[in-house]
Amino acid sequence: MHNRRALATVALLLTLGSTACSSGPTYDESVKLCHKALVERPEGATGKPKECEPLKADDYDSVNVSATIDRLGWTDENGNFDKNKMLEDTLDD
Repeated sequence: MHNRRALATVALLLTLGSTACSSGPTYDESVKLCHKALVERPEGATGKPKECEPLKADDYDSVNVSATIDRLGWTDENGNFDKNKMLEDTLDD
C-alpha cells in the first residue's frame, strides 16, 4: 500500500514538474520573440527588451545584429543578407 502511494506521489510530482518547466517559451521561441521585439522597437530605443532576457550574451548579440540587418532592409525575400541592398543603401547617401 505504501509503495502505491509513493509511486502515485512520484508520478504526481513528475507531472507537476514537467508542466511547470514547459509553461514558458522554449529557447528557440525566446530567440524568435527577441528578434521580433528588436525589429519592431522604436528607432533610437536602447537596452535589452524583456523578450531577450532568457538569451545568452553571444546569442543576444547575434540576434541583435540580425534584427538590425532586417530593420535596415538588407535582406532578400528569403530573409538572407543581401549585400547588394546594403551597397545600394550606402551609395544612396
